Amino acid sequence: MISKLSSAGPRLTHFGQPTLLAVGFALLIAISGTSIWLVNQARGDAAAVAHTLEVENTLSSVQLFLRRAESGQRGFLLTRDQSYLRLFSASSSSLGPGIDQLRKLVADNPAQVATVDTISEMAGKKMAEMQRTVDFGLQGQWEDALRVVASDEGENLMRSLAQTVQGMKVEESRLLTLRTASATQSANWLLYVNLFGVVAIITVAAIAVHLSQRNTRALRQAHAALSVINEDLEKRVEERTADLQEANQEIQTFAYIVSHDLRSPLVNIMGFTSELEELRTDLFHRLEALRTRAGDTDAAQDQELAKDFDEAFGFIKASIIKMDRLIKAILDLSRQGRSELQPVPVDMRGLVDGIAATVAHQLIEREARIEIGPLPAIVSDRMALEQIFTNLIDNAVKYLRTDVPGRIEVQAVETSAYVLFSVSDNGRGIDPRDRGRVFELFRRSGPQDRPGEGIGLAHVRTLVRRLGGSVLLDSQLGKGTTFKVTLPKTLAAQRKGEE
Repeated sequence: MISKLSSAGPRLTHFGQPTLLAVGFALLIAISGTSIWLVNQARGDAAAVAHTLEVENTLSSVQLFLRRAESGQRGFLLTRDQSYLRLFSASSSSLGPGIDQLRKLVADNPAQVATVDTISEMAGKKMAEMQRTVDFGLQGQWEDALRVVASDEGENLMRSLAQTVQGMKVEESRLLTLRTASATQSANWLLYVNLFGVVAIITVAAIAVHLSQRNTRALRQAHAALSVINEDLEKRVEERTADLQEANQEIQTFAYIVSHDLRSPLVNIMGFTSELEELRTDLFHRLEALRTRAGDTDAAQDQELAKDFDEAFGFIKASIIKMDRLIKAILDLSRQGRSELQPVPVDMRGLVDGIAATVAHQLIEREARIEIGPLPAIVSDRMALEQIFTNLIDNAVKYLRTDVPGRIEVQAVETSAYVLFSVSDNGRGIDPRDRGRVFELFRRSGPQDRPGEGIGLAHVRTLVRRLGGSVLLDSQLGKGTTFKVTLPKTLAAQRKGEE
């Protein structure tokens, strides 16, 4: 580096310190302006994500009000107990404000406004139909009320309404995906700009120091001025480095807050689902009792309705479970980014043997074996190492082929300062087009016939980088994959608390 700068000395001197300073200040201004713009962009993206989540919550509340009103109406008609009308009246009163709130939230989206108008119209018809049956019941005209219910008018309305609501939810989910991706992109660009700023400022400072050393006696005054400028640049380097660390912390805190706050509506959904299940059970018990009292033994419609209930609850619970896994994964990654590394001596052979023991039953089922070569001890964070190699070995077991005996090999190559660990398998392999994506969060490769959310390899890459290493992969589709993890023999003390 020094020799190259020396050979370019005359040209750099001719380039001139004033020009160099102008370039440095221009970089500072450009980087600062870009950083401010990106921070504002990230805030806007976060607000958009929060807005989309609020729309989804309000939409679910509207649907819940309708369901609860229907439960109150049917409970009243089936039991003739007017206490059910309290639930019906409360839900009816909440429905209008809920739809108004939903319309206000999507006012910037004409297509969704039209959908809300459709929902409002169908909800009004459904409430009118239910109010008519309640009025019949209050007047003692029970047969007329049940005749309205048996006409399937209300059921058809609810079915159409559910389809419309689902379509709106799909659109909001699409918007949430786009806005979350935009937020992630803004955060990444903010990081890149700050990194570029640090590199650019350090480069300018290095060139300035080099030019100051090449000045002649005639330029001593310029040398003094350059020293002052150099000190100012170093100060700015420190400031930008502090800004970068703060930005990284804000990104991790943002991920933690978003994923943590997502649990609140999820808990509400779980609670309301349990409440609906209890109402469903009570409703069918009462319906069965009424049929028994009336001597009606034809329960085919009840069974069909119960099947629809069970299917709906199954979909809701499956979605809740999947969302809970995704939120937990984001929280785990966020906590891992904030946790402090604890370097300790680690017997890598013993660590990998322990991991292999936990997957022994899976290996037996797949008629596979795992071979572990000599592995040197290193000084690093034990918890992080366990998570790295557990994910890699689990991944290898999960994607073994069924047409050949499975084989997994864990080897190591030692250098003066680093150890290259490799985890190889003869599984299905990874398509070349997917190799750059498998380390991305929530991205998976090949047929989706194995359980998983696309989190493990993203977690591996994050942990390896925090330990001061790197991870690469070699793979041939249909023949197998090798993950290569390079780690320092001793985790540097300054890496504790990093990122």
